[in-house]
Amino acid sequence: MALSKIPRDMNIDPGTVVQSAVWRISPISKSTSGSWAVSTTPTISNTYTVEQYTFTKKYSNSSVVLQASGHVDMSDAGSGRPSIVCLHLTSPETLIASGYRHMRYNNDEPFVYTFAGEDTTTGLSKTYRLGCHSSGGPFFFSRTASGTFSNVPFTITLMEIAS
Repeated sequence: MALSKIPRDMNIDPGTVVQSAVWRISPISKSTSGSWAVSTTPTISNTYTVEQYTFTKKYSNSSVVLQASGHVDMSDAGSGRPSIVCLHLTSPETLIASGYRHMRYNNDEPFVYTFAGEDTTTGLSKTYRLGCHSSGGPFFFSRTASGTFSNVPFTITLMEIAS
């Protein structure tokens, strides 16, 4: 199967947004076990899956810029818990971006994690994975520890950019 490339006769300037999508993380509680340290590089095998999302590019040689931003609450973090939220391309496994916090507040005091990265690999179908890990109690994405509220979303914006 031939991969689609941006035809030069279409006059699409490099840097042009070809398409975009918003990935909304469903309200979820995600338990983690073990420990986490700031010096640890997040991989698929040492983080926990929150959700996955498949994005189909229009052109093989374009890139995808991903911007993650949203509320994450945590339980049992009162004494401080090293915590990471990360985005991976699943195949080939590539760390796109991550956000680290040393969580000290918990239970209805969510913090915003904001980070961005770029996927420059070729190909059309891309599966991205939002992951997390902590040295403490569960993460709460798009919600608080005590319940689900629409005012604490976690979203990832994906933009295909012409090369």
